[in-house]
Amino acid sequence: MKYLQEVARRLHHCRDLGRPEPFDFLTWFEFAPEHSAAFHALLAELRASPEWLFVEREIDIRLQRVAA
Repeated sequence: MKYLQEVARRLHHCRDLGRPEPFDFLTWFEFAPEHSAAFHALLAELRASPEWLFVEREIDIRLQRVAA
């Protein structure tokens, strides 16, 4: 909730994606370039949480919109 104004988050259970995947959950974050500091702070807090002990693998893919 702390980053809700700057960072949008969607959590998907992979069984809902239509085919088996090698991971249980997929998390999608969206933020404007000016909110990248808030996104990095959110990641730091997530990685420091007790729940992170259950994370076996993290894949970080970053996409950026390019103005046409």
